Amino acid sequence: LPQARTKMELYCALCEKEIGWLGFVKRYEDNSFLIEDVVLLKQEVHATTTEIDPTALLDFWGQTPVEKQPDIKLWGHSHVNMAPNPSGQDDNQMSYFRDGNPWFIRLITNKKGDINITIYDYANGYEIHSEELYTYDPNRLELKKAIMEEMKEKVTEKTYTPAKLPAKN
Repeated sequence: LPQARTKMELYCALCEKEIGWLGFVKRYEDNSFLIEDVVLLKQEVHATTTEIDPTALLDFWGQTPVEKQPDIKLWGHSHVNMAPNPSGQDDNQMSYFRDGNPWFIRLITNKKGDINITIYDYANGYEIHSEELYTYDPNRLELKKAIMEEMKEKVTEKTYTPAKLPAKN
């Protein structure tokens, strides 16, 4: 959703070190995924690492309504100005999320907006890799209709009429 994407972009833009977050994701029958929201937790950051405070993680879990807990399916973090390629530590981290999760998403981004997404489908034993994140805006269709109507009223194509040359004698 737009707000989730904006929050991730701002976390990355406003922090000069690596920074991480968790997110709520819905998975649909057609194997599409919707990142509904992301949450910043208390953490210690460094140029190349971020460590979420274990107490903050427990507090986050405890404050999340029980029906939303199964939707915590995204671990995102920045690589600041480096390429968003996963490190060995990033790969090892994903084995932690395997416990109790049929699937989980790792999202790595940087200040340039480069992105690396890996969807781990633990239940079926495969990974999906992507470098694209599409933003779903539920208001987009209505906004598109309104803009098309506004453009019909306000936008016309300029036409040019060739000037007539005087007749020669």
